[in-house]
Amino acid sequence: MKKKKIQKIKFATVRQAEKIAKDKIRKGTFRWLQAAAEDGYTHQKNILDLNKLRIIPKHLAKVLKININSSFFGTKIKSPLILSPMGHQTQFHNQGEIEMAKGVNLENSISFFGTQGRMSLKDIRSKNKYSKIGWTIFPFGDHDWIFNQIKSAEKYKCVAICVCVDANIRSHRYLDRETLSYDARKYGKRTNPQPPAPGLALKYDWSLIKKIRNKTKLPIIIKGILTPEDALNSIKCGADAIWISNHGGRMLNSGISGVEALTEIKKKIKKNKIKIIVDGGVRRGSDILKYLCLGADYIGIGRPAMYGLICNGYLGVREIYKILNNELFTAMINGGFKNLKSFNKSRVKFDEKK
Repeated sequence: MKKKKIQKIKFATVRQAEKIAKDKIRKGTFRWLQAAAEDGYTHQKNILDLNKLRIIPKHLAKVLKININSSFFGTKIKSPLILSPMGHQTQFHNQGEIEMAKGVNLENSISFFGTQGRMSLKDIRSKNKYSKIGWTIFPFGDHDWIFNQIKSAEKYKCVAICVCVDANIRSHRYLDRETLSYDARKYGKRTNPQPPAPGLALKYDWSLIKKIRNKTKLPIIIKGILTPEDALNSIKCGADAIWISNHGGRMLNSGISGVEALTEIKKKIKKNKIKIIVDGGVRRGSDILKYLCLGADYIGIGRPAMYGLICNGYLGVREIYKILNNELFTAMINGGFKNLKSFNKSRVKFDEKK
């Protein structure tokens, strides 16, 4: 008997993928994905502040050839667009992180997964031999547990270690709490052991980053940075990159957007060559362009990649990356940007009236 051919769902934009994903999975699962801290103000501000940025084009600029190739600590990637770490992915697809890594790799980019994910690093790597993977450590255990996570990252050939510092305890998310019948822990398989002692995260300070720095030669990224002070602390502790992020607005309803944080941090560390990753609110190629103009080296996406995973598994993830990279390519041509060196703050203007 012939196997029934699976009909692939087609989408042309991120917003169309979001609509299809919403219709495809259970209501509680989708609301869990969309939820943010409290009423979601910070999540919305990520998007609103990107919308307030206006791009200043240059015409007759001889943009004959566009190059958006990038390098992530020596690893060549197709563009500055990378995958932000996201937990509990097997809610959305049976293979979760394994499928996600495959899709991102097909577009030659970096995938970040972590200790809050459902699939173990061993399992992700075993099914994605050549994928470029970063491992994110939430400090939810003692020093020995954290150091073992570092050893695991080295063993499975991760390109970098990311330390998430902005998610000590789960936030109050109204969209989640108002979906009374849904408990994310009951859906999706798990091969990644749960962290042993989440409460220990409350006891750590910046000395932890110094200890981690002394344990590995892999690049170290500090994720969850929103202020110049914490950016400077990261540099002092030996970080190779900072990841400006409010966790997609999911952890603290601070009102500080990715745009605002990146702008303020760049003012204070403009003479430092530390790499900067930023995420929050990216839904279009022009959003990537705006973050690049503000001084980011790499831009992370979260929810859009998950929409693709829900729609079509790894092929859907690949399609999301294709869409966003093509939109970035087009925006660069129409805006007069030749390559990654063309981006600078003078090419965007913040519209306070919006």
